[in-house]
Amino acid sequence: MELIEYSLKNSLGHMMGRISRSILSQLQKSFTTAGCDLSVEQWLLLVHLRDWDGQIHQQLAQSTYRDKTTITRLLDGLEKRGLVERIPDVADRRQKRVRIMPEGRKLINKLKPLALKIQNKALEDIALQEIDMCKNILSRIFQNISST
Repeated sequence: MELIEYSLKNSLGHMMGRISRSILSQLQKSFTTAGCDLSVEQWLLLVHLRDWDGQIHQQLAQSTYRDKTTITRLLDGLEKRGLVERIPDVADRRQKRVRIMPEGRKLINKLKPLALKIQNKALEDIALQEIDMCKNILSRIFQNISST
């Protein structure tokens, strides 16, 4: 591949970061406007647990690309609100498995339309084929950078 001259304005990493921060900021504003004091980070962790319930802290940290300290802080807040629970692992009682509670699922269902609205706005006037191509390219970029 031909080397590309680096420019912050045109840097792919900078562009992806700006897009990510913008979407997350819009999502946080939407949650706040709806009267929900859940942080976007907590929302993302809840959605992750909805899809992969019962993970231990280490698995959560790895699969969400967060450090264990951040996961603990997020889980503390979610547990205080009754949205998740930590239960001892059957095979290793030193480990705690994190389970999403019914209230957590209800909150996801309540906030999901807000998240979909922002996602749809972000993807407005972009063909499904282009979205699929973008996802494929981003996956390849992630694979390339993760293998170093």
